[in-house]
Amino acid sequence: MKFKHVSLLFALLLVFNFFASNFVFAEEIKETEPTLVALGDSIPFGTSLPDRSQAFPNLILDGETTVINKSAPGQTSAQLLTQITTDPETGQALQNADVITINTGNNDLLQAAKIAEIAAAIQAGKEIDYETLQKEVAAAALKAGENLAIILHTIREINSDAPILLYNIYNPFPSLEAEPVKTLHQVCEMILEDVNKGFPLVASSYSNTFVLDAYSAFDGNQVELVYGFPDVHPTIIGHQALATLANSLLLEMYPPVEPEPEYELDLTITPNVETEGPVTVHVNTKGHTPLKVMWMAGEKTELDFISLEDVNFLQGNSFEVNENGKYTVLAVFSEDGMDRAIQTIEVSNIVPPMENPTYELDLSISPSEETEGPVTISIDTKDQTPISLMWMKGEKIDLDFLDVENVNFLQGTSFEVTENGKYTVLAVFSQDGMARVLKTIEVTNVFQPVEPPVEEPPAEEEPPTEDEDNTPPPPVKKDETKQPVEKKQVAKSGNKLPNTATSAYNYLVWGAGLLFLGLGYMATVKIYKRKTRVQ
Repeated sequence: MKFKHVSLLFALLLVFNFFASNFVFAEEIKETEPTLVALGDSIPFGTSLPDRSQAFPNLILDGETTVINKSAPGQTSAQLLTQITTDPETGQALQNADVITINTGNNDLLQAAKIAEIAAAIQAGKEIDYETLQKEVAAAALKAGENLAIILHTIREINSDAPILLYNIYNPFPSLEAEPVKTLHQVCEMILEDVNKGFPLVASSYSNTFVLDAYSAFDGNQVELVYGFPDVHPTIIGHQALATLANSLLLEMYPPVEPEPEYELDLTITPNVETEGPVTVHVNTKGHTPLKVMWMAGEKTELDFISLEDVNFLQGNSFEVNENGKYTVLAVFSEDGMDRAIQTIEVSNIVPPMENPTYELDLSISPSEETEGPVTISIDTKDQTPISLMWMKGEKIDLDFLDVENVNFLQGTSFEVTENGKYTVLAVFSQDGMARVLKTIEVTNVFQPVEPPVEEPPAEEEPPTEDEDNTPPPPVKKDETKQPVEKKQVAKSGNKLPNTATSAYNYLVWGAGLLFLGLGYMATVKIYKRKTRVQ
């Protein structure tokens, strides 16, 4: 009973979390992503890049930030100060910012140094007034420093704790022998030596404010990190270098959050070939240990698992099924039910068990009427194909067929016999001999024709001698009052009748011969009638 209460509680939590997660999940992601506000000039804006999304603010923390880019090409420090003090959108962005980046002072110095005029003068072969250049650059740097201090103070009034990442100024010109790049590199080195020293001094007056050394990152690498003269903007690789400077600092402040594990299931079945069943469904949780695993027949959703009566709880990682169809598995990996995975698999390889075939034999004879033979015995195996067919004369059993010498093996499905009697057929349908059928039939319609009797010619009589009188004696009048006298048989001696034979004896011989002739005629007629009836 206790287990049922726990399961019901789990189901209710599961439903609650299922609906709650749909509405809260997006907000949770937004809360965990820091908001980054980028201020400054054309460098954070992404000028000269083929795609502004490649600008360094979007690359910080591997892009796992919400970037609000409020920078503008050509902007000076004075214009930036005006923006943060007068633009409501910028003020609101700064108030909600988790990280703030600032790139300013570049245009202040470029305009004061009149870099374009210096480049033209070098190409024209004119001399450069370095003294005037230094004075104008120093004044511009001082003013930029004052503006930067006010900018940082204003930001801290709007947002007191977000870290501020302040980039110093890099020399955009490589150290080459070709003019005017050679001279421009030297001029920028002269200017930046003192200007970059002022960034840490200003930043140190404000809490949680850090200077990122872009100058050192680009020094000696301008050919790769900056587009060629007259462009002074970073390449894609240059922006990646600026993002790396920010990441080195922020990863200490915001260590990367371990990504939430992705829970998933992999369902497989064995065997995966046709089977009479059962089939085992294996549940692979991809290395994660679930708190609870359950399954249901059919394609289900998480809400379907509320019906506990239809839910099957697993103790291991597999279960057996005996029917084709879809089966759904739900695994829960956390106590609150938020971490879960659901997967459906279809079983389609269970086939009904094959019934053992019934083997029969049907024996018939032809012709079925009386015949002199032979008679054909035909074998009907009822559409089953035997491996071996054999027959023996007589009524036999299976073991009699072990006497191979007396067994007749068939190539077809019939054989001939010429004698009446019983004949036994054995059909084998399996290699192991277990599937076999034995059948006996009796042949009774074969008969032997009766040979007609051979007539013997009568013995030749010798002509009578002169002494013998062939005239028949006068008839004797029978005396009916007298009793008949029994005649004694006279044994034959040789083929000739004795000379002492009387005429009465001769009549007896002739009568016997006629009797034999009559019997032979009757036998012949009978045989003829039989043959006629059979045909």
